[in-house]
Amino acid sequence: MRNRCAAIGLALALATAAQAQAQKPAPPPSPLSAAHTADTPEPDESARESAWDAYLHRVAAQLAGSGSGRDLAFAAILINLSVPPFLQEDADSRAPQWRQAALERAGQDVLAYQLLAARAPEREGELRSQAARRWLALEPSNLTALMWQALGPQELLTAARESRYADLHMYEGVRWMQSALLKHPPTAEELQAFGGGQPYRPEEGAAITAMGIWAAFELPGYRTLIDACKPEKRGDAPARDADCLHVAHLMTERSSTVLDEAFGLAIRRWLARTPAERAAVQSRRRQLDWLMHESNPLSMQAGGDPFVRLLSDPSIHSEQQLLELMLKDAGRPLQPPPGWKLPVPKH
Repeated sequence: MRNRCAAIGLALALATAAQAQAQKPAPPPSPLSAAHTADTPEPDESARESAWDAYLHRVAAQLAGSGSGRDLAFAAILINLSVPPFLQEDADSRAPQWRQAALERAGQDVLAYQLLAARAPEREGELRSQAARRWLALEPSNLTALMWQALGPQELLTAARESRYADLHMYEGVRWMQSALLKHPPTAEELQAFGGGQPYRPEEGAAITAMGIWAAFELPGYRTLIDACKPEKRGDAPARDADCLHVAHLMTERSSTVLDEAFGLAIRRWLARTPAERAAVQSRRRQLDWLMHESNPLSMQAGGDPFVRLLSDPSIHSEQQLLELMLKDAGRPLQPPPGWKLPVPKH
């Protein structure tokens, strides 16, 4: 279901006017050409899903045709998002070949290794492990790359002594996936099958779709760190406390995602020894809650325009940067008002 939601999100991404289509060479025909014509009425949900699946299959094949490691890795992700019955066997047989070719051709490409390590199936565990190891070899000081190495609690903490930052490269990856999708617009037949006549905004839709695909990535290592740094696990071991404090510092001060910051603050809360230290952690967590609570509705206003506009700025590297700028642009304060508490969701 989560994969299908990501695929359906492409509905916003596939904007191409008939005028632009007429000015460019026609792309390969869609597998839906025979089933959906200009005379077809507004499609139902099942037909729309089939259209997206076929579109993803076509784009995956086009990406794989470039032969680059990154394109092949992304193609294997896209084709596994599209599994209509008439293409299932083909999709299953191509994806492993593309992933293996991507591993062989990735070279010094961190993102290609991330795509492989995050989305290769469990049955290809060795390929996932190789991709994760090669990522770490390219960024030996990156705690995030280290967390993908399937280490035990003490092994991870010991190895993390050499880490100096935690960087998932999330927005770099999302920007690239957005650009890749925009290079492969839908045919006129596909637009009709998607529900022709509705407005499509390519930059916004491709960005939201790329973000949805990225959000579905596995993020290993967090449970291991939490298990290693819980009070009952640390015991009376100053070295373990120092290791956990080092990891918490990287996640709160040298990271690129709010998830890292939240986990780092949880560890710092456990390590706090004085009321002042606990109050500082509580204040920082309250500020993070405020940032997330206030930015969430803003990011989806006008079809996601605020998020997409800021995403297009390559100087914005971290999730925290983008969300803070979103609040500033909307005239919202970065600090919660006195006494504010995160609302409890109503069931």
